[in-house]
Amino acid sequence: MKTNRFHSFTMAMLLSLTAGLATSPAAYAECDETVKIAENDWTGNLVDINLLKVILEDELNIDAELVFADYTAQWAGLANGDLDIAMEIWPSFSLDAMQEWIDEKKKVVHAGDLGMVGSSGWYVPTYVIKGDESRGIEPMAPDLKTWKDIEKYAHLFKRPETGDKIFCIDAIQSWEIHNEDRIAALGLNMQNIYAGSEGALMAEIESAYIKGEPLFICDLWRPHWIQGKYDFTEIELPPYSDECYGVDGALPGDFGCDFPDEMTFNIARAGFENECPAAYQLLENMWLTAEQQEKLIVMIDLDGMEPEEAAKAWMAENEDVWRKWLP
Repeated sequence: MKTNRFHSFTMAMLLSLTAGLATSPAAYAECDETVKIAENDWTGNLVDINLLKVILEDELNIDAELVFADYTAQWAGLANGDLDIAMEIWPSFSLDAMQEWIDEKKKVVHAGDLGMVGSSGWYVPTYVIKGDESRGIEPMAPDLKTWKDIEKYAHLFKRPETGDKIFCIDAIQSWEIHNEDRIAALGLNMQNIYAGSEGALMAEIESAYIKGEPLFICDLWRPHWIQGKYDFTEIELPPYSDECYGVDGALPGDFGCDFPDEMTFNIARAGFENECPAAYQLLENMWLTAEQQEKLIVMIDLDGMEPEEAAKAWMAENEDVWRKWLP
């Protein structure tokens, strides 16, 4: 009996040690090359990719490198092997790229939903509609509720660079936001002007907000720290439909409707799954909610932490979350 018990105990210990070795960093180091991760130009993306990089290097012993890439151009970068992974793809901003690189050329693959449900829309600071008694701001456009009301208050939003058209501050041209199409489809005398980067867009918004000036924003998204710091009101657009966006395949979309609430996802170059399966599986397993991402965005944009520093700090407090992502 003692021999059997000892044998069982020994086998249990061996199994335990074997399991420990199987999940040690050295056990995952099967990638021959450094994993190249696309770095885009908004803070939410920096959250995603730095979490991935830290886990790859510190937990899986896989070298990783962040490579700056334009949101649209990164698809070709994945296809030609300059990049291995890109994260937080917004479907409605990527319809052409998805069709070309995933469906037709099959050079890029869908590598799992990220978990972050995002939303975009047209907004004005709430004081434009309701005023702000504490700052002595009177309501400027008290009846501004929907897109149909915008031209009634055109005088508030005009700027010299748009002539007789309403000035609408937009985000980044390469994001396939389709605001030019949206404005044309709705028949508005409006011109969207691209800020060029997330930082420039936020600077434009903050400057107007602090001064109490009217501002029309035709791309503001969630999750984002600025939505928590300041008060905005969304301008109602016609309801989203697949037909409006042309995703039903029957006719091209005219985009004359609202942005969809959408699940973001990750992509990888075709073949990467076989070359570096642990990294690919981690990418597929990651599940970061909008609420979780927003906390990290605040750490970076409001608390001044570097993205990698914020990722490590968040991981220290949320080990029960990210350990579930490991292969």
